[in-house]
Amino acid sequence: MLLWKRNLRRIALVVVSASIAVGFIIIIATVAKGNRQIPRDGVGVVGNNLFGGLSQPGENGRGMIVPPEYLEESRKLFQRNKFNQWVSDRISLHRSLPDARISECNSITYPHDLPETSVIIVFHNEAWSTLLRTIHSVLDRSPSHLLKEIILVDDHSDHEELHSTLEKYVSKLSKIKIVRNKAREGLIRSRLNGFAQATSTTVTFLDAHCEANVGWLEPLLYRIKQNRTAVVCPEIDVINDDTFEYTYSSGNVRGSFNWNLNFRWKAVPEYENNRRGSRTAGIREIGLYDEEMEIWGGENLEISFRIWQCGGLLEIMPCSHVGHVFRKSQPYTFPKGTGETLSKNLQRVAEVWMDNYKHYFYKRQPHLKGHPFGDISKRVELRKKLKCKNFDWYIKNVVPEIFRPNSSIIARGELRNPSSGDCIDSFGAGEHAFAGIYKCHGQMGNQNEEIVVDDNCFDYANSQPSNKVKMLDCHSMKGNQQWSHSKIGELIHAPTGWCLDRGTEKFAILNPCNSGPSQKWIFSEYLDRSKAPQN
Repeated sequence: MLLWKRNLRRIALVVVSASIAVGFIIIIATVAKGNRQIPRDGVGVVGNNLFGGLSQPGENGRGMIVPPEYLEESRKLFQRNKFNQWVSDRISLHRSLPDARISECNSITYPHDLPETSVIIVFHNEAWSTLLRTIHSVLDRSPSHLLKEIILVDDHSDHEELHSTLEKYVSKLSKIKIVRNKAREGLIRSRLNGFAQATSTTVTFLDAHCEANVGWLEPLLYRIKQNRTAVVCPEIDVINDDTFEYTYSSGNVRGSFNWNLNFRWKAVPEYENNRRGSRTAGIREIGLYDEEMEIWGGENLEISFRIWQCGGLLEIMPCSHVGHVFRKSQPYTFPKGTGETLSKNLQRVAEVWMDNYKHYFYKRQPHLKGHPFGDISKRVELRKKLKCKNFDWYIKNVVPEIFRPNSSIIARGELRNPSSGDCIDSFGAGEHAFAGIYKCHGQMGNQNEEIVVDDNCFDYANSQPSNKVKMLDCHSMKGNQQWSHSKIGELIHAPTGWCLDRGTEKFAILNPCNSGPSQKWIFSEYLDRSKAPQN
């Protein structure tokens, strides 16, 4: 992601939520073992071959399977980082990756005089091998004249190897300096601390468990050279958290959100594809930083709203690829608790940028009404100073396809089948998943004759009964997503006249209505009591 700030001069800022690395130098006492070293301080086994060939573990982006005799060791290391450190430690810090950019990218020639960049990588107790692979991928795959420096920001790590051992290691590399926080600041303020140390004309933010791919930097800097108000991101590819297999992004997605203010990847709508014309044109995406936000969470939405509402552009550059290890959970702690931290951050986003649309957020999160979120006066003043557009403009002009709740909400909360004591459950899956059945714990709403789970609607397009109900993007055009709620508790699919049925498996199905107990459904809250089923 790219933007610029004012210091004594303008500094364009490149921000990429993924990171990479170069050059291998042994800096700790080791016992040689083939092309690996085993550090005596417990850092782990780290692959070091710079030109190891495609037969080496992980080369060409391939994944690696843990042998049975090492499964217990790998499980322990997985708990430390919430990814498979055992595998990462055995893959070269300079492993090769396949270049799978679309063919149109090969015909693009970039000028030599692009602006240089400072790459900022924030880490907190990061695994040694992923941090170094991030660093080396940046050094290996960035043109030397475009890379001014790499700034490592240590957010108060307590892992021993990330102190003197790391300093010795990077002292043998060029262009790297370490900035250490005196206390835990979190991702947001740590990136700002690194930003303050940058000396180049642009700044690039990367996560500490990434791999920059071939040709990743030039497309980002070229776009900044064209338009200094643009903030740019690469295509974010997926590095499997278990095998470390590198998988390329589909390339036709962009960032979106739901009214819980959860970030979501969504397919690029047709109107946006038509606007772009070429697949190599930039597409809209995500965002950056309120220094009063805590640790992690919500910062991507905050900067996205701010950039678009205040006259900037936020784009993904399809010819730039960076791989990122997507973890299923966080390995580090939140000093004030995960829920408290994220709630405050998201409230600040809603209160500063969303105007009356913030009510949709609070309807989804009613427990946050009256919850403290800190002083936002500086952010409100910034919005006034920049003469930013309102959130209604953002919705209508940037993400017009987003599902918007309306005043016709009938009911919300759990959708329970009383006879079984089970509820509809998404199992954490998103679009195209099936509506599941599980013991009650979820939230759900009935909106505009649609049954909505999060930002997906119940959809049934099968011409035969006894099939599963899908959850698809809400389109507000009724059809296969139109339902009615009868006085005896049935949920009736308008096109077929059939009823939602608990069935006998773990997914809800649609069957001809029979007034049986498996077809009775009750929401935990009815906003209009006259719509509630009658006992």
